Amino acid sequence: MTTLSVDPLEVLQDDLKDESVQVQLEAIHSLQTIAKVLGPERNAKELYVALERYCFPVEVQASVSPEAYSNTNALAAKEEVLCAIGGVGKKTYLSYTFNNATHKYIKKKKNLKPNIHTEFFYVLFEAAAKNILPLLEKLAMVEETVIRQAAVASINKLIAKMKVEHVKTYAYPILNRLVEASWFTSRCSASALTAGLYKVLQLEEDRKNLLECHRRLCSDEMPMVKNDAYKNLVPLIEEMKSIQVIMPFARPLLESLQNELMETMRQCLVDVTKKIAEKSAEEKSQDAIPGFVKLAVEDDSWRVRKHIAENLADICSHLKGQKVTEDIAPLYVKLLSDNEPQVRKAAIGALETIIKYSDGQGFAQKIVTESLQPLLSDSVADVRETLAEQVACLGEYLTREGVKEKLLPIFKKLAADESPVTRLNLCMKLSTICKILGLELFESDILPLLKEVTVDQRWRVRNSIVVNIAQIGIQMGKDKFAKSRLKDILIQSLKDPAATVRETASRQVQSLNQSFGYEWMAEQVFTPMKNLYKDSGNYLHRMVPLKTVQLLCKDLTVQQLKGEFVDLLTTGLSDPISNVRFNACRVLVDVLPRLDSSTVSQFKTSLEKLAKQDDDPDVVFFATEALKGKWERDTFLFGVFQTSYAAAVIQFFLIFNFSQQ
Repeated sequence: MTTLSVDPLEVLQDDLKDESVQVQLEAIHSLQTIAKVLGPERNAKELYVALERYCFPVEVQASVSPEAYSNTNALAAKEEVLCAIGGVGKKTYLSYTFNNATHKYIKKKKNLKPNIHTEFFYVLFEAAAKNILPLLEKLAMVEETVIRQAAVASINKLIAKMKVEHVKTYAYPILNRLVEASWFTSRCSASALTAGLYKVLQLEEDRKNLLECHRRLCSDEMPMVKNDAYKNLVPLIEEMKSIQVIMPFARPLLESLQNELMETMRQCLVDVTKKIAEKSAEEKSQDAIPGFVKLAVEDDSWRVRKHIAENLADICSHLKGQKVTEDIAPLYVKLLSDNEPQVRKAAIGALETIIKYSDGQGFAQKIVTESLQPLLSDSVADVRETLAEQVACLGEYLTREGVKEKLLPIFKKLAADESPVTRLNLCMKLSTICKILGLELFESDILPLLKEVTVDQRWRVRNSIVVNIAQIGIQMGKDKFAKSRLKDILIQSLKDPAATVRETASRQVQSLNQSFGYEWMAEQVFTPMKNLYKDSGNYLHRMVPLKTVQLLCKDLTVQQLKGEFVDLLTTGLSDPISNVRFNACRVLVDVLPRLDSSTVSQFKTSLEKLAKQDDDPDVVFFATEALKGKWERDTFLFGVFQTSYAAAVIQFFLIFNFSQQ
């Protein structure tokens, strides 16, 4: 009997020569399995060599030129495959280091000390890194960005797992070669390595050299190199622990950054400032941060100003409240009055968050006094819509007189805005507005304005009012709510043309019942709700009371359900419209477990009739579901507790054994 042996490396090479890119990609994705079969020695001597020859033809390697490596057209492999190979360092590298059998053997050796195991791991790791890093270095020179990024990510992954001396021997020279390369693609990759190397290399001299390399890249003559270098300042600063080291390094770079022509590059000013603010959160002095923010706020590009507006809240979260009010607030006011609507919108959207990090009252007073009036009459609807969403937060930080004099006119104007989204956003905050103004001002000045909004043609606007009714009603109390316009709006919303509004109204009834109790609800809400079923000729409206009962059943007692809603459910089962009948059946699935046995029997008779005789298949289906629903077992349990103690125990164990099966 002969054994057929296949060399996995030959299979890999054949697959990489295939015309189909998919076959080549699948071959690269199988590298982990191939590496396990080959073992560490063949991986180091043959696998990496084969991959390098596949990526870079002989003539390219012979030139030993970064420019030659960067020319994707001169390479034999497809870009997708090169990208996959570039990612092997972070995805399957550990499999190249040593096979699983060796690893498991070492871990199981009881007499082998952990430090010996670790040392063995590092030896194998060094051998593999020594062979794979040159390949990744060449991939980091390629012109295609995604290939370079994959290779650099792999190098950084390896750096984090290598010994410091190995990093200095094999990885650190890669940075120096990429920085000194004449072709710009190599220098683009170089700046992405500095953060990983800075984290591993602890010597002061090494770190100074790394910072100097990054500083050179930030002043490179190629805009693409500078752009990448500034973007990679954020992860580099993340690894720099002391603000005393960060500021001398970063300040000159940020000050020179404002003179760059590319606006995408100048946006890095915002990201770096945010990271510096995060690093200086524990420091006594944060004086430099407002200066960096000012550079972005006064930038000529609206995209840079928008970027700072979107990130200003995060920057403020690391500053003291007094500094936010004194130094950031004037810059924030500038953003609110910016000539670009996108900037104004972004600035308003951050209001609620920024004010939390300020001293509160002083910041709110400044915003109300200097910025809000022009925004109320802004020509762009998006700006007013965002303002309506955010403005209520100012009320928590103003005095009672300030709310009445400053905010109340703003609420009134926004409530009458021509944009439906503005009205919608304001109405979504009605419960907050009621809390800020107090019940007296709310009832006298805001509620009358809602009359037009409640008949708005857009259902989302109507729904925005209904969704706040329960919260406002609880603030008012039973007596005031019973006499208020809001109760009428709630009853009217139960028969709203839009299904979402009707469902929202049903949930408000449930919330009010939990707060006000059954007695009050039976008189003020349940009675008109049941009358809605009797008087409405629209079957969609008749389904609303049934669905409301389904929500209420968990909060009502057996007697309350029987006395209030049994007749309604019985009528629903005999409704001439099939949709109403099957909705009544669906409601009974939840209601029946909460009723006594006699009432259950009454409904069971009606359900059996529907299941056998109804013409509509949906009614038959839901009636059958109700009949075999969980209420049957609950009814059985109810009977258990009416029997003798001994019989109850026996039935309990029977039920327990049944449930275990």
